[in-house]
Amino acid sequence: MRWLRVVALVLVAVAGAACGSGSSSPSSSSTSTRPSTSTTTSTSPPKPQSSWKVTSLSDTNSLDAVSCPTTKLCVAVDDGGNALVSTDPIRGASAWTVADVDGTNSLNGVACPTAKLCVAVDNSGNVVVSTDPTRGASAWTVTDVDSNYDLDGVSCPSAVLCVAVDEEGYVVVSTNPTGGASAWTAAAVDGANGFDSVSCASARLCVASDDHAHVLTSTNPTGGASAWVAAAVDGATDGSNILGAVSCPSPSMCVTSGSGAAGEPILTSTNPTGGTSAWTRTAAPNNVPLETISCPSTRLCVAEDPAFDMITTTNPTGGASAWKAVDEGQPNHMGAGVSCPTLRLCVAVGNDDVLTSTNP
Repeated sequence: MRWLRVVALVLVAVAGAACGSGSSSPSSSSTSTRPSTSTTTSTSPPKPQSSWKVTSLSDTNSLDAVSCPTTKLCVAVDDGGNALVSTDPIRGASAWTVADVDGTNSLNGVACPTAKLCVAVDNSGNVVVSTDPTRGASAWTVTDVDSNYDLDGVSCPSAVLCVAVDEEGYVVVSTNPTGGASAWTAAAVDGANGFDSVSCASARLCVASDDHAHVLTSTNPTGGASAWVAAAVDGATDGSNILGAVSCPSPSMCVTSGSGAAGEPILTSTNPTGGTSAWTRTAAPNNVPLETISCPSTRLCVAEDPAFDMITTTNPTGGASAWKAVDEGQPNHMGAGVSCPTLRLCVAVGNDDVLTSTNP
């Protein structure tokens, strides 16, 4: 799976930093034409004190994603086919219930546009849908929509549009997510490349990221393959540069992250459909790639990285100095998903932990 390549790149970068290397990472040092934008440890400002509360759940599986449509509902999914649901996510472990909704499949993503609709995707090409996610396993329906391919992400800007992406470059779309297999349509939009993530700011803008340094955008996501346009935004397109999570809080701003020979950047755009030149590279804090990101508005983005930090900004397009690393207080935590239903609540997941903050 592509995430294994990302983890391998991250481990190399972190190992290089631990050895006191002067370069940002072994992979980035091989690109002599791109000046380093990383700072040394001696000149880095101290990390702010964490405002994040860590809660360990009894789930023995690894949490992979989370979606919180409101402050009173969060739904996380894990690699054991479970949905973990809370109506009071800041209360602690007792506030979360576990339901087996997808057998032994690994659930890779989840999107809840409202408290009355949640759509999860798995590694076998299924969507797993509920109109009452707090009611337990019986409230979820599993539907094969993508012929056993690994669905990597899903975004639902409303209850009448969901867009999922898979490992083979397909986009799978529905305007009736609860309508069964016939309500979903697959289109090959990215050649042999594989998608990593998708975010739809509205029904008129969806942006997906792939493992060959492209973003693919559409202003008509139900329009089939021809409705999607690819732009290389992070250097090499041979698979050595991989784009990760993407978040578009509005049609006029999107944020994604990269990992590979060109370094570990944050990439932002105020004109996501504007092609390659519309995207700006910024060095990520710690010079490691962001594993997940959520931007509830154009004035707040919250991400996680594998250096055990939460990464935050109130000015996503403000350059490297606008992004800050905050020690999340859990040294063995690895970021998997983060969701911020408001500017005053963010919920992150990883391993069997939930992290919450009312002041992200």
